[in-house]
Amino acid sequence: MNAHVSPSGFPALVLNADFRPLSNYPLSLWSWQDAIKAVFLERVNIVANYDRAVRSPSFEMKLPSVVSLKTYVKPSTHPAFTRFNVFLRDRFSCQFCGTRDDLTFDHLIPRSRGGTPRGAMSSPPARRAICARAT
Repeated sequence: MNAHVSPSGFPALVLNADFRPLSNYPLSLWSWQDAIKAVFLERVNIVANYDRAVRSPSFEMKLPSVVSLKTYVKPSTHPAFTRFNVFLRDRFSCQFCGTRDDLTFDHLIPRSRGGTPRGAMSSPPARRAICARAT
């Protein structure tokens, strides 16, 4: 199958040298163009291919669907402090009443209940998912 290949289709899953995904949330994906570039620069090994191929006048190559890095990238020991990661850690539920509706996040002791607005309470462990009623 050598039909036209859409620039937005056919992403490649990127695995670390130990064959684990570089990240899970979001899953580490590269465009097919970036994956082919990495193959030619000898930075990755192809693990699996799509049935589709790209061609030039003198060369044809199947699109990689899974690639693994040749060098190991040490994963971060601390996850990024993002709204999604706070919700994920707190299982998408309010830490005061348990509801899953209308979530936001605030300090361990909400500011409306006497918590400090900044400073020592601004680190990720001090933040909690809460619903609008708990604010």
